[in-house]
Amino acid sequence: MKKLISKITDLVNALAIVALLIAYLSPYVDPSDFWPVSFFGLIYKPLLLLNLFLALLWIFLKKRRWMYNVFFILIGFQFIARNIQFNTSTYAPGDIKICTFNTNVLRVYDNGNTSKELDEYLTEKEYDVVVLLEWLNKKGSVNSEAYPHQQFIRLNAKQNRYDYGIKLVSKHKIVSWERIKYDHFSNNMAAYFDIDVDGTIIRFMATHLQSNGVSSRDYHTLVNVEVGDEYKSYALNFAKRLRKLIIRRSNQTKTILEALEDSPYPVIILGDFNDTPQSFTYETLKKGRKDAFIEKGNGWGATYLKPFPIMRIDYILHDEELTCTSYKCVSDIKSDHALLEASFKLP
Repeated sequence: MKKLISKITDLVNALAIVALLIAYLSPYVDPSDFWPVSFFGLIYKPLLLLNLFLALLWIFLKKRRWMYNVFFILIGFQFIARNIQFNTSTYAPGDIKICTFNTNVLRVYDNGNTSKELDEYLTEKEYDVVVLLEWLNKKGSVNSEAYPHQQFIRLNAKQNRYDYGIKLVSKHKIVSWERIKYDHFSNNMAAYFDIDVDGTIIRFMATHLQSNGVSSRDYHTLVNVEVGDEYKSYALNFAKRLRKLIIRRSNQTKTILEALEDSPYPVIILGDFNDTPQSFTYETLKKGRKDAFIEKGNGWGATYLKPFPIMRIDYILHDEELTCTSYKCVSDIKSDHALLEASFKLP
């Protein structure tokens, strides 16, 4: 019996390590070529925690196998740094302050509306530039005295009764803007805004990429339904749907990269990527740029707050000629996402 238990624990340990190693490959494999690797990138943090738990368990049981888990965790140190940081702010007066926030459609679906609360918060904070995603233009407004330059871009959809889209508000002049067109229908969108900040024009790429479409029903079904024909059928359909959405997000990422390729101005990409730092999406958009969280962030870095605050899927990436001086995740406003704020010293 002891031999059987030992073999089972060895197998579980080996599978946990192999899954972690596959997650390390996720940023470098285009989902269009082989999408399953991307799934392991999505669950990197749970895999990291699982391997850490197993290492501690083996230490407690005085088993030498803990060394394997620790070794393979340390191999991926660069990925740990994408999720956990300890930095201090170097913000100074004169630095520009920006923020991005997925408003979760202002929570109107549960008979609420966070527009007033958000407006008061933004007015108090006095950011230079604010990007609001999942904005309902017929349900919300932002103080035009505090932010005199405003531009709303409506999602080009057949049914859009509340004017759903992206809204940018700024203390500085919006020189130009352009919607990024995807080659397929989507409820997600992106747009760039060229903003003149005290004589320096910066291109802000507001980005909301394809979600994974995982609902509370999916969680409930996959966890609670007994393994059998019903489970296999649901799991297969779930995998097909996930594959479609992951590949769609990959294509959107390439479209955004193409739109920024010849930018004459320094670029800041900000918004909801719906993907982890262990992803092709993140790796592609970050190439040649810096991550504000890695530069000046603190703590666990989680930006998606449901069902557990563990996933980091919202970002502020910037060209190297801009210097990040502070970064913060804020969960004061009701949403399923944290509000991200950062400050920069201009070149």
